[in-house]
Amino acid sequence: MHCFVCGKRKEDYQVWTNKIIIGATYDSEFQDNDLIRNLSEKSVICHNCLKIIEKEVDKKRKKL
Repeated sequence: MHCFVCGKRKEDYQVWTNKIIIGATYDSEFQDNDLIRNLSEKSVICHNCLKIIEKEVDKKRKKL
């Protein structure tokens, strides 16, 4: 599998494969991120990229 964001090959235990689970796990500000919104139902995103997006969203929150 290849991560939708970084394009690196990852094993199945290193990725999030279900956009619905990501939506249920994270809040609406996180879900509104461009990369997350563009995930298709077949796209996968690695845990590292997910954490990077989470940090970016947290930075935006702190600025508000």
